[in-house]
Amino acid sequence: MKKLLEKQTKEELLEFILEYANNNERFANAVDVRFGEPEYKKEINKFKKQICHALGNISDYHHHGGWGYIDVDVSDIITEARFRAKQGHVKLAFIEMEMIYCELLKNFEYQAECEIADEAESCLEIMLEIAEKAVDSDDKEYIFNQCIALTDYDEGDCKDYGADYEDKLLRIAAKLVTTGNRTELERVISVYDSEWRKDEFKLIHYDIINKLDGTDATEKFIADNLQFESIREIAYDNAVYRKEHGIAEKLCIDALKVHKQHGFSVSPWLNKLYLVYENTEDKSKLAQTAQKIVLAGDLKYYEKLKSLLTEQNTWNESYPELLQECKLKLPYIKYMEILAKENECELLLGEAKKHPEQIYNHGKMLAKKHKSETLIIFSEQIEKEAKSAYGREAYNKVCANISTFAKAGYENEAIKIVDEFKILYKRKPAFVDELGKIGIN
Repeated sequence: MKKLLEKQTKEELLEFILEYANNNERFANAVDVRFGEPEYKKEINKFKKQICHALGNISDYHHHGGWGYIDVDVSDIITEARFRAKQGHVKLAFIEMEMIYCELLKNFEYQAECEIADEAESCLEIMLEIAEKAVDSDDKEYIFNQCIALTDYDEGDCKDYGADYEDKLLRIAAKLVTTGNRTELERVISVYDSEWRKDEFKLIHYDIINKLDGTDATEKFIADNLQFESIREIAYDNAVYRKEHGIAEKLCIDALKVHKQHGFSVSPWLNKLYLVYENTEDKSKLAQTAQKIVLAGDLKYYEKLKSLLTEQNTWNESYPELLQECKLKLPYIKYMEILAKENECELLLGEAKKHPEQIYNHGKMLAKKHKSETLIIFSEQIEKEAKSAYGREAYNKVCANISTFAKAGYENEAIKIVDEFKILYKRKPAFVDELGKIGIN
């Protein structure tokens, strides 16, 4: 594209831009934003129209008497706001994002209303990004005051259900706090700080102290508030940066004592602890931590664990016990993944008999050593699914599984099943149609 444009004359390019801009409003706006000096009143009116158009399709319970479809796309407006901030028009960019945020809240039904909630939170992230670009004192003052004012914004449906974003707004204000406006910010924080949001508000207090009170006060605040996750994370990051590995390790271990494992989600503190041992090159503790992560359900660490134990010449003696622990502690799907990795065909076959729906994931491997037994599992599972299938989506899934059956080395058997099903389910024309689409070579 660059080479093509370089071949054209200035006059030809100018003529093309003018012609295209006259016929394409979006392109004309992009040219104006890129090269023009913004007129605030004109720009704000333009924003209002763009936002109204972007949010025109929003529907919700209050406005339509029932759950509706929510379609929100403000990506073009956000792109323009970011560009205005990059140009140095920080206040204008912030106003634009503020307008989107307020309009979204007017349509806010409840906190978990995904599309609106996601866009509102995205707006707040970009508002923070824009605030951090503020240099001019008037811009900083405007953004600070607006964030304070927006904490009390309760237009539209959000006044009934509450869009609880005060902490995010006050965190933006904290980035611009001064000795002159600190009292006002702390007053507003005291209004909204609550037990269930202690962690978020401690982070705001940290920002204020870090900005205004110096290193000693900041370090004391961190040390006094390690029970809060966000503050502990700051302490951990500081320790890693300073290469204080012992402190970083203790922070992780203490956090793991408090934050017990829930289900099969790996605690982020286990991952952080693993990084500490990577930095210290402590292979023994690395292996111990990797094993805990694997048994918590993250199989990405399985190969790391195997490599570490192999390096220590303990893999062969550790493997049987590890496999047994995986069987006891992991969901059967993940246990079967490990059996497949280790080519444990006999054990995998036993699990496939107990969980035949997994045959589509492991049948090709099992067929190499257990052809007849694998055939039985495949056939019975496909017949079971076909019998209960209803609707084209379900029929399509059965047909996809028949294709998997064929690719596992059972082409003739798959063709036979297809022919039988065409007769057996002749009164289900949609099913017969899908069966006819299966390509078996």
